[in-house]
Amino acid sequence: MSNELSEPQLQSLTRPSTRFELGVLFRRMAGVAKMRREAFIDLKQDNSRITNLEAIAVVAIAGLSLGLGEALVFPLSALLMIAQLVTSIALALLVTASWSGLVYLIGTRIFKGSTDFPGMARPIFFSVTPGFLFVLSSIAEVRQFISPIIAGWIIIINVFALKHSMGFSNQKSLVTVTVGAWIMIFALGTLGLLSG
Repeated sequence: MSNELSEPQLQSLTRPSTRFELGVLFRRMAGVAKMRREAFIDLKQDNSRITNLEAIAVVAIAGLSLGLGEALVFPLSALLMIAQLVTSIALALLVTASWSGLVYLIGTRIFKGSTDFPGMARPIFFSVTPGFLFVLSSIAEVRQFISPIIAGWIIIINVFALKHSMGFSNQKSLVTVTVGAWIMIFALGTLGLLSG
């Protein structure tokens, strides 16, 4: 099976979206999940409102999947389950937006990458596509290893998203993600200490 897109598929990705097309969304998600260069370039260049909303929807659905995976493990009342799902969606959006801002600052200020924020954020938001599988963490037989595999997949996609949206080498992208991860870990740890 070829990793390249056919000419009609490539043309449908490179023109700006004027209306929502489920097929285009799925092709973009599949392209990002497979780390295809064309998918990242398309997301960087398509600054339409539809594409921005699709990127937000990808993160929201991944957050929903994570919340659902957790909620199904522990017996909760309907109200608590809804609260768990809403919280997971909100946190997924907040963390992804914060992460996008952080790697944008690191990439443009320290490593002199060249892109605008939305052109980098859309590929980063779409990089959460494997998070749709977090719902599988509710299955006892796979719970221990499925979440780390999905998280690793998302991190690797982030390296490629930065490479193609900022024009970085693999090494510079990897260093940007690593520095960003350490800053996020420190910030979240500090917030945890302050709140606890």
